[in-house]
Amino acid sequence: MKKSEIIKTTTGKLRGYIENGLSVFKGIHYAQPPIGDLRFKDTVEKEPWEGVLDATEFGPIPMQPIIPGSSTENHPQSEDCLTLNIWTPACDNEKRAVMFWIHGGGFFYGGAPSPFFNGRFLSQRGNICIVTFNYRLGALGNLYIPDKVSNLGFMDQYTALKWVYDNISYFGGDPANITIFGESAGSTSVCTLLSMPITKPLIRRAICQSGAVDSQGHQAEGGIFYSEKLFNILGIKIGDINTLREISVNKLMEAEEKIRSERIWGETKPDIPWYPPTIDGTKIPEHPLAAIKNHVSNNIDLLIGTNLNEWTFFSMLNPQLVNIDWDALSKYITMSFSTFNLEKKQIEKIINVYKRSRNTPFEVMNAIYTDLAFRYPSIKIAEAQSKNNGNTYMYLFTYKTPVQREFYGATHALEIGFVFGTLGDEDFGAWAPKRNEINSKISEQMMDSWISFAKTGDPNHEGIPKWHSYETENRYTILLGEDPKIEKDPFRAERLVMQENTK
Repeated sequence: MKKSEIIKTTTGKLRGYIENGLSVFKGIHYAQPPIGDLRFKDTVEKEPWEGVLDATEFGPIPMQPIIPGSSTENHPQSEDCLTLNIWTPACDNEKRAVMFWIHGGGFFYGGAPSPFFNGRFLSQRGNICIVTFNYRLGALGNLYIPDKVSNLGFMDQYTALKWVYDNISYFGGDPANITIFGESAGSTSVCTLLSMPITKPLIRRAICQSGAVDSQGHQAEGGIFYSEKLFNILGIKIGDINTLREISVNKLMEAEEKIRSERIWGETKPDIPWYPPTIDGTKIPEHPLAAIKNHVSNNIDLLIGTNLNEWTFFSMLNPQLVNIDWDALSKYITMSFSTFNLEKKQIEKIINVYKRSRNTPFEVMNAIYTDLAFRYPSIKIAEAQSKNNGNTYMYLFTYKTPVQREFYGATHALEIGFVFGTLGDEDFGAWAPKRNEINSKISEQMMDSWISFAKTGDPNHEGIPKWHSYETENRYTILLGEDPKIEKDPFRAERLVMQENTK
C-alpha cells in the first residue's frame, strides 16, 4: 500500500493511502466517541489527537441488527463509530466540488463502509471530493425524551458536515461548494438538514434520492411512542436516562429488535417510522416542509427524485403479499391512510385511479405505497423549493432490476449503484445488477448529471435530453432508464389523487 502525504487538519495529522490515482482517507474521527457519559448526549466535536492518525481502514459501523446478506453484514460494529472517509484526486489547492453522502437504512441500520458507497468512481469521473460517514442509529441516535434527548443522529450529521466544511480544503475540496446527498433515510436526512438553521452556511446544493418528508412525519408522538416502548421493554422508568446509559449495548439491541419485529409483523401504528427524527423546537424548530416553504433553504439548489417501483423492496419482507386480493388491498390502504380520515368512497377512488394502468392488486398496492411514502412527498418538497430557487430538478428512475424477470422493477435503493458507478461483476440481490453495456451507459449518464449538478447546480450534459428545471406549471421530470426522456407531469392522475387525499 502506497501511503499518502501527511495531512494536517484542525483535529490533528493523518495519513491515508494512494489507490487508482486517488488519495483515500478512512476512519477519520470527526467527534468524540459517544460512549459512557456521552451516550444519549449531543455530539461533541473531536478533541485533537497526538501523532499521525493511520487513516487507511474504515472505522466500525454503528450498532444495529445484523441483516443476513447485507453489504455490511460482516463489518465490525461499535458505539465508537463517528468516523468519516474521503476520496480525492489530490490534496492541493484546486477547490473541487464536494459531495457529502448520507447513507440510508431507516435510521436503524447501514454504514459508510458498504461497497456500494465506494467514492472512487464518482471522484475519478468528476474530479471531485467524495465524503461518506457514520452516524448514530436506532435509539442511540434518535431516542426522544422531551426537553432531555432528541435528534442525536442529526447532530452527528451536522458535526460531520461541519468537520468537512472546516477541513476539506486540506484535501483539495471547496468548502463553499458542498453538495449533501443521500438515499432513503439519508434522503430524509438531507431534507431535514435543509430545514435546520445551523446547517445553512455549510450547504450549497442537495440531492434527495428516494426519501422526503411530509405532513405526517417528524411528529413528536412518533418519537415518544418508540421511546416509551424501549423503556418498558427494558423495565426502566420512562425518562430515566442515567439508568438507560448503564444498560449494555447488547440488551439495548435486543430491545430494539423486539420493537422492530412488532412494527413489521404486529399491529403497531402504520404511520410512524422507526425512531423518526423529531420536531423538538430547537435543533429541528419546525416541520422541514414548512421550513422549506418559509425560505430557510432558498439559497440551496435541489435535485430530487424517486424510483418507479420503490415499494417492491418492502414487499420482499412479506412475500405472501404477492397473492393479495382486492378486499385485502382495500383494508391495507384504509389502514395506511387512517391519519387522513378518508371515507370509504375516497379509498375506492384512490384504488380505481391506480387500477387504470395496473393489472393486479399487488401491482396497485406497490404503486400506491410507492407514491404515498416516496414519490408524492418528494413532489411536495420540489414544489416548495422550486418557488424559492429556480435550480430545482426532478427525476424518476425507471430501470428494472433483472432479478426474477424484472418482477421488482425499479425497486428501492436500486439507483445507488448507478449513482456511485459501483455496478459489479456479479448480481447482488435485487439492488446491484451485474454490469453490462446497457446499465453501464445509464450509470454514466446519472453520474455525469450528479457531478454536473454538484459543480454548477445544473444536471444537464451532452449525454441526456435537455433537463428542464421543475416548476408547478409544467412539472418537467426526467425519466432515467434505458431511454432517458423528459416528461411533463408523469403519472398526473396518481399525483392528483394523492394531492386530493393527503392534505
